[in-house]
Amino acid sequence: MEAHRLTPDPPAQPPPQRRRHLTREDVMTAAEVAALLALPKSTVYELARRGELPCARLGRTIRFLREEVEARLKPLGLSALHPEKPS
Repeated sequence: MEAHRLTPDPPAQPPPQRRRHLTREDVMTAAEVAALLALPKSTVYELARRGELPCARLGRTIRFLREEVEARLKPLGLSALHPEKPS
């Protein structure tokens, strides 16, 4: 008679996190980032190429997530994305 081998259950994986849908306001072009930062568009592309400005390539285009650009500006004390309203 053959003994049955017990195999441990695989570790439980956490439930997949829900991705929120990106809107047009969440995604920026290089021209929009350049205008926001008051930089030439070529500088924005160069910063992206060097990895200093996080971006995503979609085919031949480059897009920037507003949230990631904000996170990159926050340590610099820049509030270009959310200027304070005068009281």
